Amino acid sequence: MDIIFKLPIILVLVFILFSLFQGMYYLAKDDGKNDKTRVVKALTVRIVLSFVLFSLLLLGYFTGMLQPHGV
Repeated sequence: MDIIFKLPIILVLVFILFSLFQGMYYLAKDDGKNDKTRVVKALTVRIVLSFVLFSLLLLGYFTGMLQPHGV
């Protein structure tokens, strides 16, 4: 797999993890006085990024840049 295709996948994974931990932080630390939708927004971003990652993986598979292999 070429580095041009690996880098966006790794970056999207990092952003997914960041959004996940951000949502967890907001869930644990918000006392209800701040913006109450921060958890929902963080998790919505994570879902969108997961969809982007899935789309990138499908694109890589259909263009032949990713090859499945047996375990």
